Amino acid sequence: MKTTRIVLADDQLLIRAGIRALVETLPGYLIEAECADGHQAIAAIRRLQPDVVLLDIAMPGPSGIEVAKAIRQFDQETRILVLSSIDRQEIVEQALAAGVNGYLLKDFILTELQQALSKVLSGESFLSPKIMGMALQANHEYGSGRLAQLTARQTEILRHVASGRTTKEIARDLGISPKTVEFHRSRLMERIGVHDVTGLTRFALQTGIVC
Repeated sequence: MKTTRIVLADDQLLIRAGIRALVETLPGYLIEAECADGHQAIAAIRRLQPDVVLLDIAMPGPSGIEVAKAIRQFDQETRILVLSSIDRQEIVEQALAAGVNGYLLKDFILTELQQALSKVLSGESFLSPKIMGMALQANHEYGSGRLAQLTARQTEILRHVASGRTTKEIARDLGISPKTVEFHRSRLMERIGVHDVTGLTRFALQTGIVC
């Protein structure tokens, strides 16, 4: 089994210790470095080129969002999973716009952490259910107008993608081929004006689509 290498960035020692303890219970994951501020995080990621960064938002020095922006200037491959207690929609949107692949609230349970890691490593996005639910409620009226431009099938695909389902899972659920899913997703990206799954997830978050 390939070992997934992780850099953990959080300014609170006890939080880092707790996250490390949880990660160490998962087979195939290794925390290679712990960082207490944004500068340390950027330096460690440059040096180690990990598979995943577990990134807090509120840290000394560059914030988690600024760290994510810096990472994306030199590394498009490392997956970035935010672990934060901040659930404000504008912060989540800023994080997604900065290039993070997932956003997990710190009240998570072990199975949620495992699911989030699995999703981002497979190229999908992940948002805590609470974040998704709050965004959907807050943006329902705003979203109805923008979603009207999409076909029924595109809306259906978007709903599944935003909930973190893989291409194979969507194909199975809708009774279509994976290539058909990819075709609709490509057309959906063109219509919305985004270039990746993270962009689709951000659009779903902004428009309040039900997932």
